[in-house]
Amino acid sequence: MAADFPSDLIEAGNALSGQDRFAEALACYDRAAMLDPRDPVIHLNRGIALQALLRYGEAVAAYDRALALAPHFAPGWGDRGLALQNLGRLNEALDSFRRAEALDPVLAVAPLNRALCHLLMQDFATGLPLYEWRKQMPRPMEARVYPQPLWTGAEDISGKTLFCYIEQGLGDAIQYYRYVRFAIERGANVILSVQTQLMELLKRATPPVELIGWGEVPAAFDFHIPLASIPLAVGMRVEAIPRADHYLVADPARVAQWKDKIGAHGFRIGIAWQGLNLVMGSEGKAFPVAELEGIAKMPGVRLIGLQKNAGKEQLNHLPAGMAVETYDFDNGPDAFLDTAAMMMACDLVITADTAPAHLAGALGVPTRVALKHVPDWRWFLDRDDSPWYPSLRLFRQPALNDWASVFAAMKSELTSRIS
Repeated sequence: MAADFPSDLIEAGNALSGQDRFAEALACYDRAAMLDPRDPVIHLNRGIALQALLRYGEAVAAYDRALALAPHFAPGWGDRGLALQNLGRLNEALDSFRRAEALDPVLAVAPLNRALCHLLMQDFATGLPLYEWRKQMPRPMEARVYPQPLWTGAEDISGKTLFCYIEQGLGDAIQYYRYVRFAIERGANVILSVQTQLMELLKRATPPVELIGWGEVPAAFDFHIPLASIPLAVGMRVEAIPRADHYLVADPARVAQWKDKIGAHGFRIGIAWQGLNLVMGSEGKAFPVAELEGIAKMPGVRLIGLQKNAGKEQLNHLPAGMAVETYDFDNGPDAFLDTAAMMMACDLVITADTAPAHLAGALGVPTRVALKHVPDWRWFLDRDDSPWYPSLRLFRQPALNDWASVFAAMKSELTSRIS
């Protein structure tokens, strides 16, 4: 790499960012900015790298520098909005998203991000219509077209067959399953297409519906709708979120097997600490498993690992004296069958904002969810309960990156619970 050419440094930084090596990428962009401080692309890329490193204040400053040089660059205003949102400066974030929308009316990510910000603020009336912009993304989500009409909520579906589908994550599918209740209450016969690996788990969901696999389409139906669009169709507000003590049941035979395998001694806490960061703004949700050291060393406490795939490598570097029990589970084609049974064999679950949080909540397992300072929209703000799941209690970072306070508060609460 020719260190004196900004274009080479940008290219190197982009390559490093593509490998999630953001600190090294930032060093490249910093050097490029010294050589060519008036290139807005350099400052924009600096902002993206800083955001990935959870340095949101610096990211905003970088975006501001880029936009001072290129004020009509709509994506930059959108990225700036995400950084502001993660700082809790929500009204400024909304203004930034609106600026991006005004500059580029077909930039779908801008109104979609504004939707998520409104939903975070529990403003469903504004957020739900904007959430439909997901269908206009470069990789459209749930933008299906069939000869049969889309159900908008205005049509009578009593006695009709409604085809529902979801093309989002596993946790989303578990959370949004509750929405079939709205259609059933209106007299519809519901057929739901979900990720094939979730079908076995959802066979025991309430209310029951006919399930078909990912990408499958029923031979006959009258209306269709994405599962995630049902709240808009019925005008759902926060206070009307369907909730129950539980709406999933683990396989009783597996529960018995896992209770026998794990044993009944001690206070058993199932733990999951890392999920997937698929989009900008979702970074920072995972916590290091070592943050559970204080809880692990409480008398009688046993930590039961529920983590799969990425994140398990942290178990090779635990603090001295900290133990996490590991088991071989969920190796077949179906997702979460063993995880659900293991949760039922535990006294408590502690999890990051990832699919196991939704699974535990749907099962009604007592759960503590550790949340970043400004979390994903579904956890809202300034509350320690969840309108989605009565068995969950939320523990929030009081400041950016402050996991220590989260787990100190959790330990204090557990001390009272266990005693």
